[in-house]
Amino acid sequence: MRKVLLLAACMLASLSVSPGAQAGDTFRVGSRVLTMGDSAVFTRSLLGEPQYKEPIEDHYGAWRGERWQYDIDGRMVTVTIVSGKVGDIQIAQR
Repeated sequence: MRKVLLLAACMLASLSVSPGAQAGDTFRVGSRVLTMGDSAVFTRSLLGEPQYKEPIEDHYGAWRGERWQYDIDGRMVTVTIVSGKVGDIQIAQR
């Protein structure tokens, strides 16, 4: 029974990932690399001002960070900033 539930959970998880999107811990811009744990200041110096900022709140409405979105070379790059550092990098093809 556990194997069936595990298989079903894996199948559902694979359906929720959109094709062409990926999450990782690095993003290369020319010869420089943005890595999880880098500061928000370094992110801005590397990628510039984000085209869109979205606040991240917990279920109580408390501010936890921001998602910064960039359109870079036909890719949508979303950088999650938490406590002044890069917490996640997601890249989607447009």
